[in-house]
Amino acid sequence: MKQLELIHTDRIFGAVTLKDLSCPESNNMALHVCQDPQAVMQNRKALEAVTLPLENWALPWQKHTANIYRITNKDKGRGSVDKNTSIMNVDALYTTEPDILIGVFTADCCGILLVDPSTPCIATIHSGWKGTVQSITEKCARQLIDEGLLHPERTLAFFSPSILFDSLEVGMEVVQQLLEHHVDIEGCIRYMPDEKAYIDNQGLNIKMLRKLGITQITPSTLDTKKERNDCFSYRNEKEKVGEHFTYAYIKG
Repeated sequence: MKQLELIHTDRIFGAVTLKDLSCPESNNMALHVCQDPQAVMQNRKALEAVTLPLENWALPWQKHTANIYRITNKDKGRGSVDKNTSIMNVDALYTTEPDILIGVFTADCCGILLVDPSTPCIATIHSGWKGTVQSITEKCARQLIDEGLLHPERTLAFFSPSILFDSLEVGMEVVQQLLEHHVDIEGCIRYMPDEKAYIDNQGLNIKMLRKLGITQITPSTLDTKKERNDCFSYRNEKEKVGEHFTYAYIKG
């Protein structure tokens, strides 16, 4: 089971799983995007063995919203073995409670992990271009800052593999939505002559974090469209795509 470690301290562990051709469904971790749920459960059980028991996981069913949800002990087990028990219509989770594993699922979209070790607080965010249009990353980080759970000067941000600037071609209607929602696109768009454009989704989300004073940011260099051995990509695989899992937990 391949994964990329993002943070490992005495209190917090975070990582993102990668595509692994030696695993069932290439290490797909998403029950709501799979060919065989039992294959996904084999992968989750392998991850459980090196993290926390599945009954301590709390997972969303993402719908490209800007909805944010605080995870507490009452949410333990939601979505861990049955997708229908997931936290519905939520694309950002956060918690300050120990021994609860939270995470988001992505293929071409950005999975973002925010960590303030001093609180401690962890947040996981799913932001494709639709989430970016809604500024989900800025909204989540701002909410947690306002609640005193994230302190910008101490907060660490990590990005999952995603479709990067040179690969993310969109129609002008996407650019128009970004402009209508007042997303700062400077430096993150390259116009093409055929009513198309390339956008830097990771860069747009990084700008949102920097706007709030979060500067300790680790972007990903893995382009999901290009790195076929390590990455899932909806643009490459369509309905047979699996998903990465960007997750974290606070150690009890």
